[in-house]
Amino acid sequence: MHNSSENFIKQVVKNIREAEASGLLDDGASDVLDGLSGVKSVGLLQRLTGLFKDTPDTCYLEIGVFQGLTLLSVASAFPDYPCFGIDNFSILDPDSKNLGIVEERTKKLDARNAKLINLDFEEALSRLDDFIGTRKVAVFLIDGAHDYRSQLMCLLLGMKHLHENAVILIDDANYDFVRQSTHDFLKSHPEFKMVFDGYSPMHPANMGAKTLAEWEKGWLNGVNILVRDPDGILPEMLPPTEKSRDLYVNEWLVHRHQFAELAPQAVSLAQSVCLGDTDTEAQRRQDLLEAYAGHSEKLAERYADRNTYSRNLPGSRYNSPD
Repeated sequence: MHNSSENFIKQVVKNIREAEASGLLDDGASDVLDGLSGVKSVGLLQRLTGLFKDTPDTCYLEIGVFQGLTLLSVASAFPDYPCFGIDNFSILDPDSKNLGIVEERTKKLDARNAKLINLDFEEALSRLDDFIGTRKVAVFLIDGAHDYRSQLMCLLLGMKHLHENAVILIDDANYDFVRQSTHDFLKSHPEFKMVFDGYSPMHPANMGAKTLAEWEKGWLNGVNILVRDPDGILPEMLPPTEKSRDLYVNEWLVHRHQFAELAPQAVSLAQSVCLGDTDTEAQRRQDLLEAYAGHSEKLAERYADRNTYSRNLPGSRYNSPD
């Protein structure tokens, strides 16, 4: 078993090096697809899936389909291999058009092996057997909501469905909350190891055109790549994380506040006020008031602070065999 797992990890590293050097393994769908993943990431997903293309009862799975770049790039490269994507298109889709784009691109590429699971990721992972049957997930891309809890729950709920040699690619690892969740998962599940991480200097939204073009050829917004290492072949390697816990404490302070749902608009308004940006201040104030109007009935039922959301919880319960 030791030699088997060691040889597989070496194959994974070889595939990472090849993706770093050459990008896409198969570019047959590149004239149809675009999206928010770097070329090296897509190329690596294709190569990793290739390691399992002849392994029965396995599949590719991703959380966060967006407009289909990664799902359909993998499915097109291996048209006989089952590929599944989970997304309910609740974020990054202001015009509600992404589902239609994915369906149109799937038809255009005739990617019949690409199956969309149109559900919230927690519901989908909680009953994943309903969709993938007895298959085990060989390549698992996590690229959905990037808050700490969502990232960690993807890892935890996905575990029981993983093949013994599964490879996990966590996208957008530039984000501190993403790296922290990976760090915490690895510390609490030592049978998994990080075999590679790569980052860019900033989010693509903050890059100039020349810098963006450069990093679109690479890992774009960062990746963490995990493998199962039951024999402890690899030393511990963890994603870099911030030592300060201020942001996590702030998250708790916001969550308990009466106006918690208004935090994004409130912070944007605070930015305009503090920077003296009078051009945007009026619009952001209006955005805040509109958000308040949308939540006002619910917010009126809360305390000014220290909301625990415990009013309807049972006083006590037992879970006993007696």
